[in-house]
Amino acid sequence: MLRSASSFRPDLAFGALAVVVVALVVGLAAFSSSRPGSQTAAASGGGPEMSLSVTGGAISCGAGSCDVGTGFPFLLAVDVVAAPAAGYALLQTYIDYGVYDPTASEDGAGANTCSDDMDNGGGDGQDRFDSDCATTNLVYKPAAEVSDEIVWPDLGSGLGFRHEDGPGLLEFAGLTFLLPPPIIKSNFVGTVVEVYLTCVAGGVQTVIELLPEGDLIASTDGALFIEPDGFTKVVPKVGSFTVNCIEVATPTLTLTPTPTLTPTPTLTPTLTPTPTLTPTPADTPEKQPEPGDTDGDGCSDQRENGPDETLGGQRDYVNPYDFYDVLGGGGGPPDQVIDLTNDIFEVIQHYAPTGTEPTYDVNFDRGPSTGPNVWNMTAPDGVIDLTNDILGVILQYLHSCQ
Repeated sequence: MLRSASSFRPDLAFGALAVVVVALVVGLAAFSSSRPGSQTAAASGGGPEMSLSVTGGAISCGAGSCDVGTGFPFLLAVDVVAAPAAGYALLQTYIDYGVYDPTASEDGAGANTCSDDMDNGGGDGQDRFDSDCATTNLVYKPAAEVSDEIVWPDLGSGLGFRHEDGPGLLEFAGLTFLLPPPIIKSNFVGTVVEVYLTCVAGGVQTVIELLPEGDLIASTDGALFIEPDGFTKVVPKVGSFTVNCIEVATPTLTLTPTPTLTPTPTLTPTLTPTPTLTPTPADTPEKQPEPGDTDGDGCSDQRENGPDETLGGQRDYVNPYDFYDVLGGGGGPPDQVIDLTNDIFEVIQHYAPTGTEPTYDVNFDRGPSTGPNVWNMTAPDGVIDLTNDILGVILQYLHSCQ
């Protein structure tokens, strides 16, 4: 499946804008942030489940919907309604608040080209991911840090990820742990993600959806739990929520002008930047095999046929992708051991859930596992995501063929 050509949104501070907005709406019922008054839309039935709720900024709410004033931010939350019985170590959620028009023209290719399953612009996103084909009635305001939006209390330090895949498509994911053992188990039920959105025009309605893993748009990035065994995937039931944007009268403020001060010029020395050298990733899958290493992955056939996975065993000696060794010391060639600095951190740095440059590099990509073991990975699948790649390399930590 061709994925979006998108990029990370810059992290923006929300503090100053929040102060102004709160000042404007003090005394109005339009900005109640009390969690007990939140409205939740949940999928029906039992079992693991995620839902959407609005916890602040609504003028009024009914079952599964809220009226929200234009120009005022509101807080949209993703809630874990029911967790897997075994708990979970990985959480992933995918929010779709875009308005898709399949009859539109994609990059000037003509009417209805937004539904032809082609990237007519040559690199800026196929159909739903292209800004010519989808718009939004809501504006997303990124928090300064990912951890300000992934509020799951069991999130591991530095292990939260966010990505905008296209207009109105927001992906969040996180892990409880970096290195096994042990894998930390979460049984948390409650709000795990909070984002600020703002209505930009009155008289419009937006249906916000949670998309599950396996959805045609979300693909492997959709709503998902992975149990503490690091392998078992649980796709939760998901819900939707409707936001009605309406015009709200804004109080008129009378401001007394403040005298303008002329600052004294400050001379700032000009520094010549020091160039940063970026190591070139080794082309592991294409390197020439060593004697006795049929697939050329750095593990001998004898090791791969052995019983100890930490020594390279329980692998396929003709599969070059089941030993996740991508770099050696200083960005050099693979060194036959899967470590934190050269392998795990490098795969994390190349996180590219839509398979786009500059972060995507095929040498850091693996396809999903096949067979009974998480390390039995397959050929690159065009995306470097959390569930296959980052989790996959973490679970091979300190596997060595030296």
